[in-house]
Amino acid sequence: CVSGCNCPEGLVLDDSGQCVPPDVCPCRHGGELYPPGSKIRQGCNACVCRRQRWQCGSEDCAGTCVATGDPHYITFDGKAFSFLGDCEYVLVRETGGLFTVTAENVPCGTSGVTCTKSVVVVLGNTVVHMLRGRDVTVNGVSVRPPKTYSGNGLTLQRAGLFLLLLSRLGLTVLWDGGTRVYVRLHPQHRGRVAGLCGNFDRDAENDLASRQGVLEPTADLFGNSWRVSLLCPEVDGADAEHPCTENPHRATWARKRCSILTQRLFAPCHDEVPCQRFYDWCVFDACGCDSGGDCECLCTAIATYAEECGQRGIHVRWRSQDLC
Repeated sequence: CVSGCNCPEGLVLDDSGQCVPPDVCPCRHGGELYPPGSKIRQGCNACVCRRQRWQCGSEDCAGTCVATGDPHYITFDGKAFSFLGDCEYVLVRETGGLFTVTAENVPCGTSGVTCTKSVVVVLGNTVVHMLRGRDVTVNGVSVRPPKTYSGNGLTLQRAGLFLLLLSRLGLTVLWDGGTRVYVRLHPQHRGRVAGLCGNFDRDAENDLASRQGVLEPTADLFGNSWRVSLLCPEVDGADAEHPCTENPHRATWARKRCSILTQRLFAPCHDEVPCQRFYDWCVFDACGCDSGGDCECLCTAIATYAEECGQRGIHVRWRSQDLC
């Protein structure tokens, strides 16, 4: 519906050329039109279509940090960067010492790309170690999910592809056992965390704060400061070549496979989540994973974008016999 001089005052022109009251105009979401009164969810808030606009609740939602691929990060506040560190790094640490989540990255290609080997969650005196291809351990003892610990409110369970850790402290960690880690925090922790996932204070511009509290100009300087062990080598990716340059024989395949993100199947999501960054990450990962597991890297990259779309209420069925 559009206003203009073609309709009497108080009416607007709809897509069929009729003059109608604004109350009957639809809202747009994910490339689709929704009639008045329709409801969708944006994060943790319900939204209702009224007078061409989505009117949403104002509840403070949980924050999600993503570490995906070789590896790329999106902080709680939405800052996106890549950091090819081969070490164990702090993803998030609560400033009062309530919890810490670390991830160990190891090489998964000859061009310098790295992938997650293990995730460690420390909750007070409890240490949960999730290692690729191995059983989960809690304080050194192997456990098989589902498992609940009443003392500290810790729950471990399987959720589809993911191993899910839930804590009553307001921390949730999901790991696919390979190249995707999600850390979710209750709003109570807003502004009380630090690490590669940022400080969760609604400001993405200050997310690259080092362990010393210095705002770093590059992702490499920022990431290096969050090494668990200072014995690990520092990363300097300034002169690193793109994996597709080092592996030109993989470039055409990578671009063709990753192009699904830019095409019709994901088109409903493009307005909500611009796809270019995820396409670039996908090509980077698909070219870089040349030591086996190349399809895993490709599928993870596509799944990461699909998850971002799903978080905004746009669910795309993209897996098929031919793809992942």
